[in-house]
Amino acid sequence: MKIAIFGGSFNPIHFGHLRAAEELSQDFLDKIIFVPTNTTSNKKSPLHSPDERLKMISSVVKNHRGFEVSDIEIRRGGVSYSYETVLRFKDLYPNDDLYFIVGSDAYLKIKTWKHSSGIFNTVNFIVINRGCGSFNWKNMDEYINCLPDDIKSTIVKDPERKRFVSSSGNFIIFFNITRMDISSTLIRDNFKKNVSNRFLLPKEIIDYIIKNRIYVK
Repeated sequence: MKIAIFGGSFNPIHFGHLRAAEELSQDFLDKIIFVPTNTTSNKKSPLHSPDERLKMISSVVKNHRGFEVSDIEIRRGGVSYSYETVLRFKDLYPNDDLYFIVGSDAYLKIKTWKHSSGIFNTVNFIVINRGCGSFNWKNMDEYINCLPDDIKSTIVKDPERKRFVSSSGNFIIFFNITRMDISSTLIRDNFKKNVSNRFLLPKEIIDYIIKNRIYVK
């Protein structure tokens, strides 16, 4: 099976996340596992309760055959590091093809991640065009230059299949998804200002947030 790890704060999950997952699952993935972080070292604003974020994700993915949610980072506790997560999933799915979904904005900062080279050597990457236009294979230098030096030195371009291949055999796929200008920050601000979030995230999530007074001062 082709299984992808979709990590993030999901604070809260919204249609931008879900649409990206839908398009990836329709194109070539058999399963996408949403993995909410426990805490993270690089977010300026504090995350809401991990258990509440987990419940919100669970409520919208439970009826989708190709989607699952994992509390692996929440159970581990502390700061969530992707390297530790991919190693654990490699143990759980030793005979499957593992992928790691990341937005292009986060990918360009990959050198700052803990053991980033180890992540590339453990799983394949799917980079989605978040915060940028469509990927242009005439100029992909910035997507090579941002890689850890030991990975960058072995990368070979494969433009026909829109991917880079490393010496480990793992590859980085660049996938253009439908761009939706939605952010969790905007949604949280809307709740604080009592501005409608309709059509930005599923109704059951909106109802849950209002009922439990999440993000509302």
